[in-house]
Amino acid sequence: MVRLASLVTVGAITLALTGNCSKTDPRPSDTARGGEPRDQLMPAVAGRGAAEVARSPGGATGTDSSFQLTAEQAAPTTAGGEAVARLVILPGAGYKMNKEFPTKLTLEPPAGVTLAKLVFEPADAERFSEKELAFAVRMTAPAAGEYTIPGTLKFAVCTDTTCDPKKQKVALVLTAN
Repeated sequence: MVRLASLVTVGAITLALTGNCSKTDPRPSDTARGGEPRDQLMPAVAGRGAAEVARSPGGATGTDSSFQLTAEQAAPTTAGGEAVARLVILPGAGYKMNKEFPTKLTLEPPAGVTLAKLVFEPADAERFSEKELAFAVRMTAPAAGEYTIPGTLKFAVCTDTTCDPKKQKVALVLTAN
């Protein structure tokens, strides 16, 4: 009986230490530490130029210090002209990007807005290392106006002992004159 209890304890510790960084991590990622909803929309910043950014310090609630997500909004363009926005993730102190996790950015453009890609995976990243993840999103507006392109970004950041899958709602803004 004592031996069985020891095996169960060893198995639980092994699972806790090794099960956290797999590509198929089954842990739910829809809550931040403390149980706060993680699926809040990262604020779209209307009229921002290429040099201006919307920052979300860690999770959308600002309480998750494991990463920083930045949306570098596209500079205004003319109707029919192409613009480029970027989503950049920097891991927090003591964390690194998990390059083995099935990272994915999925965008849902409004009617008429054309994107070079709707789904971005690691091979599509502009930069992807343990220190940074960046996706460049090329988009075209059908006519003058301001368009919000919502999406979902899934990624994971890890320490030496844990991996934390993340799921963030994001929004890019495209302005055409």
